[in-house]
Amino acid sequence: MVGGYWLKALRVELDTGIVRDEALDEGLARACIGGAGFAAHFLSREVGRDVAARSPENLLIFATGPFQAMKMPGAAKFSICTRSPLTGTFTDSAAGGDFGFALKHSGYDLVIVSGRSGTPVYVHVSDGTARILPAVDLWGKDTIDTYGILAARHGGASVAAIGSAGENGVAMSCVYVDGYSAAGRGGTGCVMGSKNLKALVVSGTLEVPLADRTRVEDLEKRYRKSIAGTAAGLREGGTVGGLVPGEESGNLPLRNWSQTGWKEGAGKIGYPGYSSLNNKLHPCTYCTISCHRRSDVSFPDGYSYKGPAPEYETLAMLGACCLVDDLESLVKANDLCNRAGLDTMSSGGCAAFAMEALEKVHTNGHLPAYPLTWGDGDGLLKFIGELAGRTGFGGLFSEGIVPAASRFAPEAAAYAHHVKGQDIPAHDPRVYFNLGLSYATGNRGACHMRAYSQIATMGALLPEVGIDVAPAPDTLEGAAHVVKTYQDFTSFYNSCVLCQFMIWGGLSLGDMTDCLNAITGWRMEPRDVMECGERVFTIQRALNTRWGISRKDDTLPERFFTAASAGPRAGKAPDRDRFAAELSELYRLRGWDQDGLVTAETSDRLGLASWM
Repeated sequence: MVGGYWLKALRVELDTGIVRDEALDEGLARACIGGAGFAAHFLSREVGRDVAARSPENLLIFATGPFQAMKMPGAAKFSICTRSPLTGTFTDSAAGGDFGFALKHSGYDLVIVSGRSGTPVYVHVSDGTARILPAVDLWGKDTIDTYGILAARHGGASVAAIGSAGENGVAMSCVYVDGYSAAGRGGTGCVMGSKNLKALVVSGTLEVPLADRTRVEDLEKRYRKSIAGTAAGLREGGTVGGLVPGEESGNLPLRNWSQTGWKEGAGKIGYPGYSSLNNKLHPCTYCTISCHRRSDVSFPDGYSYKGPAPEYETLAMLGACCLVDDLESLVKANDLCNRAGLDTMSSGGCAAFAMEALEKVHTNGHLPAYPLTWGDGDGLLKFIGELAGRTGFGGLFSEGIVPAASRFAPEAAAYAHHVKGQDIPAHDPRVYFNLGLSYATGNRGACHMRAYSQIATMGALLPEVGIDVAPAPDTLEGAAHVVKTYQDFTSFYNSCVLCQFMIWGGLSLGDMTDCLNAITGWRMEPRDVMECGERVFTIQRALNTRWGISRKDDTLPERFFTAASAGPRAGKAPDRDRFAAELSELYRLRGWDQDGLVTAETSDRLGLASWM
């Protein structure tokens, strides 16, 4: 057996109640590594053109990679993959906690769920066994209460659960893990709810095989220490440390991406205001960075809160994008989203769009029964509650921003900011031009993490594969090459299933390759693993084109081609013609035709026929 893998999947058929083991091919591991790579393989083979996201025939896949076999910072991650109800595309969403390790040590590399149960159930996996158990008593409970009940019931097991949003079929609903980490994007919670699956509960004590245990242990010690030192700034400030600098650079989304300058508000919800939440570090298992925070705070009006603290994307999208600078309202909004199982990024994007449409009287008479205006924290909370419950004005957004915009005046579509139906995350492509090309061509819609190309501009380079000079932030020159390289890199990363913040701990492509070889016994080079990343990205793209995606979908919202008249982004925006030229160049580099379809030559070169 190859190190780092059990070469075994667990099949859970909810319609029949059958639970069975399935052997995996080592060739699949070498070709696609694991995680989102494994998932793309199974989805491409089993989910046809006409299988909708909410169909029982859609697969919901919980996947680990080889890195869950070592006690490495960042390796607590796992991926949830499916066809997205929000975008109709492939989606993979990662979360942490202890779930990745628990699943790997239970004796499986991944769990593949199909069908739909007639009544609410959850699945318990432990040390090579699995059971489908009734969850009628849990249906209607929020994610944090569900975690508490199931962790206690199963001896401290790790729990991935949905809340009311997933139960109600909200397209942007997420899966919440161990009471503090979210697989946030793409609507995986909606697919879980459509299957009447309340939770997956995992625990494991089995020792995962390793090719070179001594070498792996040496690497664990080295990187626990080096990552902690190199990422000391991220550990100190957490993700929220980027909020005030983001406002200063023009990167922070303001007033639905239409404004620059919000210094006082950024300080209230970022640092120094964020310090008032009395935050404590809340790391995932074995992590020496600890980007998560846990708050224990009482506000002057008597409201007290103890639980997961809001992070950068939440404060940026629910806060800055809606101009809400009241930290108490944002703590409440974060808790409401977490308990309901709602993606805070898409929730914030929808709320900001709604505020602009109401301001411009573009809602075709659809009105909330409460004020919903810029900076209104109370209105924001009511909107989120309706969104989760599919009721009232907020419920208009339950299928996502695109169906909501179709109900409004035609003019509103121009400022409904998304790519392929997924709301833009809290990073502005008018600051990092190559990020716009990443957003446009991302396999799960707009995403700053599934290419992460902006980090090249920020100095996180890949000298092993020729990226040894940081590109300028405000140019598209060479963007196609940079974006392709980082898309392949992050596809490899997400197939290994490792937290991408380890990059800021100094973990290089070469370091990752060394770890992979020590785990597995393979002798891969950086160019080999980058080819794996390219293969995985291309399988995902081929899936998306099967489901109707083409060049017409690889674009940016109108506002991101429009420069600001003042502030740090004054006069800066990607040129539309140059953007189109770089898109064509990216297609050429990838071996796609000019409609964005994978060519037969590229399929043959990457051996896709074996894995699709």
